[in-house]
Amino acid sequence: MGDLDVDVALHLRAEHAEGPIWDALSARLWWVDVTGERVNCFDPVSGAYSSWRTPGQPGGVVIDSTGDPVVATPRGLAVLDRETGSSTHCVPIEADVADTRANDAKVDSASRVWVGTMAYDKRPRGGALYCVDGDRVTQMVDELTISNGPAFDDDAGRLYLADTALGIVDVFEFDPASGRLGDRRPFLNFRESDIWPDGMTVDNDGMLWVALGKAGAVHRYDRSARLVAVLEIPTSNPTSIAFGGVDGGDLFITTSWFDLEEDDRLSQPLAGAIYSCRPGVTGASSPRYRRP
Repeated sequence: MGDLDVDVALHLRAEHAEGPIWDALSARLWWVDVTGERVNCFDPVSGAYSSWRTPGQPGGVVIDSTGDPVVATPRGLAVLDRETGSSTHCVPIEADVADTRANDAKVDSASRVWVGTMAYDKRPRGGALYCVDGDRVTQMVDELTISNGPAFDDDAGRLYLADTALGIVDVFEFDPASGRLGDRRPFLNFRESDIWPDGMTVDNDGMLWVALGKAGAVHRYDRSARLVAVLEIPTSNPTSIAFGGVDGGDLFITTSWFDLEEDDRLSQPLAGAIYSCRPGVTGASSPRYRRP
């Protein structure tokens, strides 16, 4: 691995920063603040930072083929107008279910959006995972509690999915061309260690990176689930990660202030900041969503 020193990329006291993605065409990092109800955009080169209010708690943000941000809101996907700050709903997801919200959103190599959901009260089996192909929505996995990810390994035909409340990461057989999921099996289990597997990504070597809440760390695993690297973060709750930068060699890490106890909030002044490091490997930027 490369230089594993972690730096603060953006000094920010986000309440619960989540779902970072790197858009290569604009060279910008995007993420959401779930409980702070904001979408954020950052240019690491110039330091320019912008933020917009969202309609309810956002679960994630992706960029569409025209360059517009599309937010996973509690009622579905909505296009954000960066000039006015208004949002226009375009694809409903669980729109008739008042007590759930989106949780994480990722675009696969075929420009489909995968959106997880969860209940506000975190009730068991209250969430699901959906695939949005254009404006067609298909439920892919049901009875999830807190859906996080997914992360795609096209070369190995895999999709990784975390259920944070259960402390597990499962792996599915995955056809990148059709989006179909096949057999599901356990991949990682943190139940006994009281650690939260949260956001994930796969690097260009086919290794899975997992942000581990309550552990203050990001772990890297090979395809056999062997731990091959540990990246320590100076706050308890990293929430997700994304590769980006000019060469794809920057790893950006979002963190949470909201999930800390009061004493930990005082002792961890950089909770909620955006971190980055150069781990010596690269990862792909987020594809753009092919919106109808």
